[in-house]
Parts: sequence; structure tokens; C-alpha cells
Amino acid sequence: LWPSMAASGVMGRKLLHYGLGLLLICQSSTTAISLKPIGHIESVFVQKFGTPRQGCLAPDTPARLAVDQSMLGSLDVRYALEGIEAYSHVWLVWSFHMNSHAAARAKVQPPRLRGQRVGLFATRSPFRPNPIGLSLVRLDGITDGNTLLLSGVDLVDGTPVFDVKPYIPQYDAPKAIWDTYCAFGTQGANVVRDSSAVRSPDWGMGDSIHVRLSSEASDQLRFIFEATGRANCLITSAAAFEAALVQCLAADPRPVYRWRRQQQQAGPAPYELNVDHIRVRCQFETDETVTVLSCSL
Repeated sequence: LWPSMAASGVMGRKLLHYGLGLLLICQSSTTAISLKPIGHIESVFVQKFGTPRQGCLAPDTPARLAVDQSMLGSLDVRYALEGIEAYSHVWLVWSFHMNSHAAARAKVQPPRLRGQRVGLFATRSPFRPNPIGLSLVRLDGITDGNTLLLSGVDLVDGTPVFDVKPYIPQYDAPKAIWDTYCAFGTQGANVVRDSSAVRSPDWGMGDSIHVRLSSEASDQLRFIFEATGRANCLITSAAAFEAALVQCLAADPRPVYRWRRQQQQAGPAPYELNVDHIRVRCQFETDETVTVLSCSL
């Protein structure tokens, strides 16, 4: 397919989504770069809404990644993962496989800016020329020789993962890199620390919003976990579920257009999300707080 498209004068870089991965077609040659996932994430987020925009905003959300031996060819998955348990965090390289369209605008509206526009490459927008995601997640352990136990994950359940790389703070954290340079790289030369070596805009994180669980929702959660057991689910206690849910809602998952609509209507807005196969009904109030109304299976 791709050679004929290139020969027909299709300009630019084309990216095709396949069930098993991505195919990148370059304008300047007929060389295709094929990316096959090494596995698919199993997370508590079964839909995009409610999935945190950054995993660090919801550190108590668990996930699993089973590395698929069939995708590694002659590489033995057990040997390939040997030594990774020495790291507390890993990078995941993955695909925005649920995107309904490619990047359409050079300037986008990050949720934290409430409608203001900024350049696409100055944001973490999922709609990019090449929809590749990068997440830093906590590695909590390994089981069955090929499954990574993770937390602080911002991926929808079933997301294809292309690679896993260890997080090395001495190399990956800019402040640590600068400290290392000052200590070892200058061989005693006089170095003035640059206080602006690491910078980011103030809107990057934003403020969290207050989350309250109604007594009805709390009772329903306790009943769900006591009565069903939820043996096949990632979250196994009502307390752990509540902690993860509060973190997700406190990060304000509302898209800009829904937030703007609520501002215009000047009233509370109901939302529904699904976390680890539990349906959660909540309401964002006019004072920028959110109330969890009910939880059900």
C-alpha cells in the first residue's frame, strides 16, 4: 500500500493506524518505519474522559503491562526485562490510538488555559502530526516474568505500548543533569549555576479542585467491594478506589468546551465516568468543586 501512495504524489508524512501498530511513510523516500506494540496496557480507565492528562496527577491509579513474547521475535521477554526491577520508574512510549482525527490546527487550547491558544508543540495535546505518547510511570513490581505492575498511569485501557525505557534521574531530570555537570563535568572550573536552567509556564500544572463524596456514594462503594470481591479488577478496596477517583477528579478532566458551556449556563453540570468498571456519577458545581453523587456497577 505505502509504495503506491508515495508514487502517486502524496505529499508530506503519512501515518496509518493498524490494529497491531503504526506505519510511518516518509515524503523523501519509500522507506516505511513499522512500529509494533510490545503489549497493550491494562488500566482502570475504560474511556478517555476521566483519564488524567498526566499520570503524576493520579499516582494511585494502578495498571499492568504484559509484554507480548510474540511481538519480540527471537528475543526472550524474561531476559529482555532482566534488571528493570532496579528502577523505581519507567518511560512508556505509546500510541494515541483512540484519536478520531490527526492534528488539524497549529494552535490549540490546553484545558488549563481555559480557551486561550498556544502552539501545538508547546502543549501535551494528543492530536499531533505523529500521535506518539510518552509517559513517566512508577514501576511497582514484575510478575509472571513478563508483566510490569505500574501506577500513576495516564493511558486508556488497551493502549498499545511500543517501548519501555528506565527512568534515570541523573540523566532524565534537568536539575540532576546540571548538578552532575557542576560536580564532575567541569573538572574544578568555576561554574555559575543558571537558576533558569529549568523553566516552564505557570499554567502547566494549575490548581486542583476540591472533591467530595456524598454519603450515598461512599456507602455504594463499600457495598460494591464487600459484596463482589472484584477479583479480576485492578483496584481491590473501596479506600484505594476512592483515593484514585479523587485524584482523577481533582485534576479537572473537563474539556474546554464543556467548561465554557457550564460558565455560560451558570449552573452545576452532571458528568459520568467509568473507573475500573465502576460507573461514577458526579456534578461539577459553580464554585469549581465536584461532588460524587453515586457509584454503581
